[in-house]
Amino acid sequence: MTVHWFWIVGWFITLIGLLGNSWIIFIIAKTRRLQTTANWFVLSLEIADLSVTCGYFPASFVCNLLVHSCNTSLRFNFYSSFIEVSTFALIAMISERYIAVVYSLKYVYFMTSTKTVAVIATSWGIPSILFLARCAYETHFTEISSRADHIIVIVYTLLFEIAPTIILIAATLHILVIARKISIQMSTLLTQVRYNRAANSAITVNTPVKVGLKASTVRMVTAVVTVFVACYGTEIYVSFCETPFDLCEVSTDTRTFISLLLMVNSVLNPLVYAFFKRDIKRETRALFCHRKGNSLKFTTVS
Repeated sequence: MTVHWFWIVGWFITLIGLLGNSWIIFIIAKTRRLQTTANWFVLSLEIADLSVTCGYFPASFVCNLLVHSCNTSLRFNFYSSFIEVSTFALIAMISERYIAVVYSLKYVYFMTSTKTVAVIATSWGIPSILFLARCAYETHFTEISSRADHIIVIVYTLLFEIAPTIILIAATLHILVIARKISIQMSTLLTQVRYNRAANSAITVNTPVKVGLKASTVRMVTAVVTVFVACYGTEIYVSFCETPFDLCEVSTDTRTFISLLLMVNSVLNPLVYAFFKRDIKRETRALFCHRKGNSLKFTTVS
């Protein structure tokens, strides 16, 4: 793995991430129909992913090749806080979708405007507190014992890397189970309705294969969590390999690859929304078709 290869791939991923995340932020901010409770969580996650995209590679490029005098520790803490915001924003979004599927009848009660703002603020507030705590720790506790340092790393790994991954996987599996159960119930009910219709008239009712909002939600949640686990799971691997576990040695190439994977997660999220979230997909298609129609109309008039 050469330095030139790293810079080329890094800039390519960064540009794709900037375009994708900026587009989702723009279309939600622009389109009033998309300004729903669910999309506020998507917007929060997209802003966090955009911060991850801008916070790693561009900052690394400036510090390593242009300035040569950056505070590496401060830059790393900023980038780590952006990753934590992205993780907590994803948990908040999956929690909202979990309530929409599992407790759909109580969704309006649970997801009020005040609670939505509180959850989003918490997903940004906890990483901000962690950032200040890391800065204070590095400034005032430079001579702390290695044993205490190991304990801090273990606690951080368990609470902010392993626990979020387990929570996301468990929530996704439960959503899949509930969605499957609802799908079977709806299929049974509609089959009975179709049978009754056929027995009493010539009108038939076709049984749908999908269950509307539930199917769209399940696809989106599954895709987002799969991408997260695939990309961020390597970070857990590094945490177990390094201090305090010392299970294996992590090479420079592996570190570089893992850093790129963390960026790839932020790049793939907007693509998932564009393909699997029906309202964003519909508005994106409508906007592009409208512009294309205006262009063709202008050409015809000219």
